[in-house]
Amino acid sequence: MALQEELVEEVLLRFPPAEPASFVRAALVCKPWCRVISGRRFCRGFREFHRSPPMLGFICSMFDDNDNEDCVCVSRFVPTSSFCPLHADHGGRVLDAGARHGRVLLLPTYTEGEGETDFLLLVWDQPATTDERWELPTAPVGPSNHDVSHWNATVLCAATASAACNHLDCQGGPFMVVSVGITTNQVSALCVYSSQVGAWSERTLLPKCFVDETPTALVGNTLYFSIEFGDMVLAYDLATRETSVIRLPLPPEHYKYATALTWQ
Repeated sequence: MALQEELVEEVLLRFPPAEPASFVRAALVCKPWCRVISGRRFCRGFREFHRSPPMLGFICSMFDDNDNEDCVCVSRFVPTSSFCPLHADHGGRVLDAGARHGRVLLLPTYTEGEGETDFLLLVWDQPATTDERWELPTAPVGPSNHDVSHWNATVLCAATASAACNHLDCQGGPFMVVSVGITTNQVSALCVYSSQVGAWSERTLLPKCFVDETPTALVGNTLYFSIEFGDMVLAYDLATRETSVIRLPLPPEHYKYATALTWQ
């Protein structure tokens, strides 16, 4: 006698989150079980039931000198559980500040050549699960010829600005990328990419500043970037699209970089 799908779902919800291989074996039992596990309702219910997401692995940038030829950077997903993704490697360097809401921001690796190369970014969506990859168009604010000094960017769920998402079930959904830096004509600016529109916004001019390549902080719907070697913080309100600069109380010689902490 076959179990009702509702009972199967209740049992599967209690599987340990740190052992995702158990779901693969359960999905192979029969088609109804596979349909339950792959459904969006089960994914949302599983996250709501366990609340704290498990650590499936980490992503690191690995450099290969390729027998003294051009140095190649590969971003690799290294599992810390029994789970093993189908595609563990992706060409490009992981941006330390660019991982949030199950998405990772990559700067692709290009061989050196004459002239400047268009600045492109890749969004790796859910490397451990859906493994979707999105190549973004050339950004109006980005490093010149892949010189990433004084530039930063991060990716996040598109619903962050309106606080309409609890990020339990937004994998594969719309996202945004915020890029801050100095343009080719030495003007500090900010721009936002929307996957829903498929294009970058117009540049928002900022006071002249050097952007630090350190992790960003998200508090509510405000994104914070460290600037001027940790002397100040740039705040960007995702809802109002307004920016402000916060000067830290201590002189810069007391610290090298500032890191914002959040309590959720």
